[in-house]
Amino acid sequence: MKSSLPTRPPATAAPARAALLRASGLRREDGLALPLAMIVILILSALTLGLAETTTSDLSLALPAHRDVRSIYLAQAALEHQIYNLKANKNAGAIALTNYPVTPGQEYWYSTALTCLLNCATNFETRTWQIVATGEIHQTGGPAVLQSRAIRAVVEIHYGGSGATPFQQPTKVLITRWEEVYP
Repeated sequence: MKSSLPTRPPATAAPARAALLRASGLRREDGLALPLAMIVILILSALTLGLAETTTSDLSLALPAHRDVRSIYLAQAALEHQIYNLKANKNAGAIALTNYPVTPGQEYWYSTALTCLLNCATNFETRTWQIVATGEIHQTGGPAVLQSRAIRAVVEIHYGGSGATPFQQPTKVLITRWEEVYP
């Protein structure tokens, strides 16, 4: 009668099996998880550092372009402000350096230079001005100018009215020339 119990391999089989595993390159993998995890963390850290460096450099490259756009918008705001003043009063003067919009760091400024080109001393229906509007981005809390842009425009304003105050009310505004001023 045969026994259904499994038989044990002979004692000499274990060393022979171990020798076979060593010879075929198969080994135990005890202690492999920690070095492998450290390598993966090192690779992910390097990728994160590279991404952070790229993002930082992109932001620093975009800052001058952002300042440039803001300064041209400030110059356009100065031009519109000057035209508004001239519509309200044909004898209005130029706009002095103005902080706009008012911010705690006072970074944003604009101003205008105004020259009357036609019908300056008389009370005619039309007057023509040359306006040079400048927008500036200053260093926060300081006088240093980081970016400056300027616009030159020739503006013709027609006035109407009757009675004791002829030619006092603006009826039409024509911008006959508009150009950026480059240093």
